[in-house]
Amino acid sequence: MRNKEILENSAPEASVKKKNKLVAFLTSRKAKRGSLSIVITAVFICIIILINFITGLLVERFPSLQFDMTASQTYQLQNDTSEYLKQLDKDITIYVLAKEESFKGGMNAYSGAQYFVQADKLLKKIAAASGHVSLKFVDLSSNPTFTGKYKNIDWNSDNTNNLIIVDAGDNYTTLSLSDCFSYDDETYSYYGYYAYTGTKIEQAVVTGILEVTVNDKVGVDIITGSGEEESLYSSLSTLLKQNAYDIKEINLTTQKLRKNSKIAVLFAPTVDLSEQAVKKLSDWLDNNGEKDRTLIYMPMDVETSTPNLDVLLEDYGMKVSNGLTFCSSDEYMVQSPYMFLADYKSSDYTSSLKNSGIPVISYNSRNITITNKETAQALLGVESSVGVIPFSADTTDMTIDDAMEKYSKKSITLAAIGTKTNSESKKSNVAVFGSPYMFSGNFLSTASYNNSNYIVNFCNTVTARGDMGITINSAALDDTELGVTSASTVAAVAIIFIAVVPLIILIIGLVMYIRRRNK
Repeated sequence: MRNKEILENSAPEASVKKKNKLVAFLTSRKAKRGSLSIVITAVFICIIILINFITGLLVERFPSLQFDMTASQTYQLQNDTSEYLKQLDKDITIYVLAKEESFKGGMNAYSGAQYFVQADKLLKKIAAASGHVSLKFVDLSSNPTFTGKYKNIDWNSDNTNNLIIVDAGDNYTTLSLSDCFSYDDETYSYYGYYAYTGTKIEQAVVTGILEVTVNDKVGVDIITGSGEEESLYSSLSTLLKQNAYDIKEINLTTQKLRKNSKIAVLFAPTVDLSEQAVKKLSDWLDNNGEKDRTLIYMPMDVETSTPNLDVLLEDYGMKVSNGLTFCSSDEYMVQSPYMFLADYKSSDYTSSLKNSGIPVISYNSRNITITNKETAQALLGVESSVGVIPFSADTTDMTIDDAMEKYSKKSITLAAIGTKTNSESKKSNVAVFGSPYMFSGNFLSTASYNNSNYIVNFCNTVTARGDMGITINSAALDDTELGVTSASTVAAVAIIFIAVVPLIILIIGLVMYIRRRNK
């Protein structure tokens, strides 16, 4: 009983002592310093979160603020796109037919959903690059009446994959999934799933904008019916279509070239044109004396008898050699003597090139001989360690030195143009490019060579369209490194992030510690 009374009497006293200790601790210098540290840390974290939140809102509102550090500039618009959009003077609305979150999530993609994130960023940058372009996401399930405005679009076919509408008010066009993204055909054929392998969204949308804003499209007729392979000319056809040319295949055996076309392309025929077909072509070039038309011809890289075509070329002051060109100069040769760079020979077709310092590359090209210098001129050529090996030559054990000794020439011409002019100074042209491979997908798709820019600029020049060439290359997502290539830049980045930044943090920490210690 006594012990119980003692405990009851001492309990309040113990409680008071604990409270006094807590008050003493809270009012002590140590507690104050600790509290200040906690407050500072909390405020700092809040500031970082706030900055991150504001930055996210700004980047979402102004996509141009995003900084792309990938080497291939995966999330940046290419220069041609940016320049074209700055000059746009017509209002364009880009409708993506999906919820934005669904689009960014890959729209039920089997694989490759990351390409939709890339596409989303590029679409927003396209809209931000011009005050005349707006981007809107439309969910058709909740907006069923939206399709009523676009009566010329097929909304019901099982094969329809309408993804984007480019609307210019009085004109519009639609882009499908396959227009905007590349995917594995076998996976889709066997399993019905889309395994995406890349995005073509920038090319597709720019092509769509050109489609709805260029009123008078220049016609380009691809001549067929003489053994041409579509796989060879498809890349050139796509490139010209992307630049708002109206492309159509014409079989000269049964059809005539269109009256409103200004360019005809004869791409690597394996047999000669008939006399009747050459007559159609010649009449089309003359255009009842009005001229203003151009034939682009690429001969095959094998021996082919084309006497009827040869007559037409001779009429324009040119002849195609019966052999392949080669070059042994280290300055020009790329991989093999049959693949080499070419010099520009006529400023008439390079003055509008965005960068004439980038070379054109040729492969398995035939030589073009100028037979009439008053009519024809060289476009591309080489004058260093070159020659022409006849198709009839036995090259089994031939070395490059043997070829130089037997078949060397002072110069070779890889492309030439012959011209006829009427009394009003209007011209019709026949242009011969010695190699069909100059315009294959491999050479047209790389920015290392000027083939795509050169052929677009050439077509723009002969049709008097001016400087409206747009060549866009795809950016891959498999490039994750920073966009630095030189050793000095790599070293600078490494020093900054490995040494400088940690050192600064260490110094700030030491200064704060010493100052607080001495207080």
